[in-house]
Amino acid sequence: MKLVYICSPYAEDVEKNIRFARAACHYAAEQGCAPVAVHLLYPQILDDSVPSQREAGIRMGLRVLASCEELWICGERVSHGMSREIVEAKRLGIPIRSISTEQIQGGIHMKQYGIWARRSAASVCGPAEAWLKRDGKPVTFDTYEEAAAEAEKLMKNLSAPNVSCYPKERETEPEEAPAPGTKLQL
Repeated sequence: MKLVYICSPYAEDVEKNIRFARAACHYAAEQGCAPVAVHLLYPQILDDSVPSQREAGIRMGLRVLASCEELWICGERVSHGMSREIVEAKRLGIPIRSISTEQIQGGIHMKQYGIWARRSAASVCGPAEAWLKRDGKPVTFDTYEEAAAEAEKLMKNLSAPNVSCYPKERETEPEEAPAPGTKLQL
């Protein structure tokens, strides 16, 4: 089983990038490889917004990279952190492979779950239903259990008797690749 380093963006839209990195790991596993995605691990123990901790995370990631047999550039965007990983892989003579967003997303069906909110006809405002949103975007979860736990918390704290929230599977939305020449700000 080949040990492959998953090189994909983390900063900017962190939630979306984490979902993409997980999908890339799943894709690598389906190819018979053992994926390593340090950007799914180190932000759990380091604060990416603190420059010294971000730098420490990148250095630790480069050390892990040295143990890998291949580096996979996943998706079409290359961030500053990714470019450092690519340079190091070249320096170490580690083979580099580009995997497109389409390959990754075509390789698996990523299920996503959300929280469906429904207001009953008994409400003064009348019936309505929609996905629960934060910052204008539907809240998504990778597992039904995560969505169910969040819906349960909402129902416990909800003061509107005519509103109910429950977990529901969402359609996976395809990732959009940025236009060529787009720069990523970190």
